[in-house]
Amino acid sequence: MRPAPEVLAGEDGLQTVLNRDDISAVTVVLPIYLQAGYSLRAIKAGKHVLSEKPIAGSTEEAESVIREWKETSGSIHYCIAENYRFEKAFREAASGVKEVCGGVISASITAFVPFPEGSKYESTQWRRDSKHLGGVLLDSAVHFMAGLRLVLGADATEVFSVNSKKTAHMPQVDTFNAILRFGDKFTASATVTYATSTHRFNLIVVGSDGVVIVERVGGGYKVTKRRGNDEPSSVTHGFCGVENEIDAFVRLCLGKDPIDPSDPDLLDPIHAFSDLAMIEGTVTSGERFVPVKPPPRIS
Repeated sequence: MRPAPEVLAGEDGLQTVLNRDDISAVTVVLPIYLQAGYSLRAIKAGKHVLSEKPIAGSTEEAESVIREWKETSGSIHYCIAENYRFEKAFREAASGVKEVCGGVISASITAFVPFPEGSKYESTQWRRDSKHLGGVLLDSAVHFMAGLRLVLGADATEVFSVNSKKTAHMPQVDTFNAILRFGDKFTASATVTYATSTHRFNLIVVGSDGVVIVERVGGGYKVTKRRGNDEPSSVTHGFCGVENEIDAFVRLCLGKDPIDPSDPDLLDPIHAFSDLAMIEGTVTSGERFVPVKPPPRIS
């Protein structure tokens, strides 16, 4: 039998953990506005860190902690737990884009996530206080940007978004409709809302030669690939991202070979920075709405 876990709490408990030589790695699972500071504290104590997403409450804070980690860490691993990067379905979709799509023309992501009043996640006090920019959008929609980046293998360079608040009980905006530009290559649209009672997720990549679709189904994701007018092929993968990301982190800390060669790179905080930057751009873009020019009055 395994021994009962030792329970420590508070500032004294944390310092005890950081001082112990038999503890080489920690996970940091805290409200967003505390994540970066406590991660850096653990790094400076010589502990490998797996931090919850998002990496920080702003790109400014994220850049600061990454820079300080690079300057002081030595061989200490600093990783961000973004389970979408470790879901088999999203990796399958990323391979499918290369396999059947040809040149990417456009992509779209749609996410309907119910956040009813009094529910488990909505009623969490730190989410309601929202000491970080964007409220639930930064906390949850960062997942969707991570999935989009992984599948497309690219980073957005510009974003324009119309944001709105559709619920009475959520303190900040809960809905956005965004257009993301990926340099001069292609654009993607993103429609995300937490104001609905219907749960849905799909991601579509349209290319010159084919299409790849990721749909959330019961207990996992279905990935469909279709080249031209060929018969589509589909495969369903159960949820596995959380287990896979933790396993990848442990292997990295122990110096073991990764299950997938890309695992160490996908734990790198620079990916989490890019996820955050896309959401931050989406949230702040809503403050600069560009009106559509009306038709001319011609008599």
